[in-house]
Amino acid sequence: MGDTEDRKTFGWFLLLFFLLNVALGVFPPLLPQIMDDLHLSFAAAGMLGTAFGLFRFLVDLPTGILVERLGVSLILHSAAGLLLVGTGLSAWAPSFWTMFAARACLGAGSGMAMVFAVLYLMRRGPVGNRNRRANLYEGSVIAGMAVSSQLGGMIAGRWGWRWSFGVALFILGLAWAVVMWGVLPGMRGLMKESEPPAVTASQERSAPPLGTTFTIYLLIFGQAFAWGGGISTLLPLFGGEALRMTPEVIGRVMAIAFWVEVCLLFPVGWAADVLGKVRVIIPGFLAMLVGIVLAPLAQGAWSYGAAFALLVSGMSVWMAAPALHAERLAGGFRGRSAGLYRLVTDFGFIVAPAAVGWLIGQVGFKTGAGLIAAVLVAAITASFCCLRSPRPPA
Repeated sequence: MGDTEDRKTFGWFLLLFFLLNVALGVFPPLLPQIMDDLHLSFAAAGMLGTAFGLFRFLVDLPTGILVERLGVSLILHSAAGLLLVGTGLSAWAPSFWTMFAARACLGAGSGMAMVFAVLYLMRRGPVGNRNRRANLYEGSVIAGMAVSSQLGGMIAGRWGWRWSFGVALFILGLAWAVVMWGVLPGMRGLMKESEPPAVTASQERSAPPLGTTFTIYLLIFGQAFAWGGGISTLLPLFGGEALRMTPEVIGRVMAIAFWVEVCLLFPVGWAADVLGKVRVIIPGFLAMLVGIVLAPLAQGAWSYGAAFALLVSGMSVWMAAPALHAERLAGGFRGRSAGLYRLVTDFGFIVAPAAVGWLIGQVGFKTGAGLIAAVLVAAITASFCCLRSPRPPA
């Protein structure tokens, strides 16, 4: 594929994931209002997050295998259809179980789309720019979530949370149009062409040590656990229940935090490509740790916003761990590799909301934050012990 065509496809790809995340990101600021209307406990609210992660988890490996056999087109159309069904169910949901089914459909559709995204990012474009391209993708994702948090919270504050899902349904229709007319024409041969080598010709790619592989997957799991437990569960619930914030205020705080991350993503991606991925991963995890420790100590909007911004800013290293893994894989990054990466990620999204939601209900917000902090400390410690930062590939 020529450079001009690749840049054009990459632009459509970024627009697609911006729109998808504008639609998907309406849920967290609406959670306190959904809890009240559907009469949910903290544990039940956490289970809605778990439903999303569980059904992403269930489709990860099958999608990774099927995309190699059936191609990208079927996967993307299936993802778009599931996202539309799940959003429509969310807007209508009269009970916990209907909302659970809606989150399940959304999780499955999101999982299919994410496997495609990581495959595209790890198999196309120069290896030396891998993290910068991946962080531009993350920028489109987080920008979509920032718009969604503000828009979803504002609509819910004026007309109710069901209208927020109605707007999301329209946006997903636009995203499906982008898939058909912008993204798919540039995906020919994605799974057939050779992956760009992650090392120079004079180097032999060998399997990384077991400790290194375990640490990389612990980092991937830790990021997802902090997102699912902190950003999607603990912080929205703490803002709504402990600080008595409206969905509009929670959405505005989330949007500001996400825009801070957007501003950090390209510099962090550049640093990861030029200085080495390990050198950016550890500071990012430390920022997440400080943010989650400070969150349940917040007394008002300013301290709440500062904790939220620190936690979200640390997520700017999100793509460094899978890029590090792609560099060190002996067999190259293919469908199964993408499926396994998403499997570990979504395992974090499954267990975190349910565990944190249950702990909040039983013991309180500080204990829920402590569980997330413990996972982050384990990932940071393993990184110091098992990871080295070799010179990035040219």
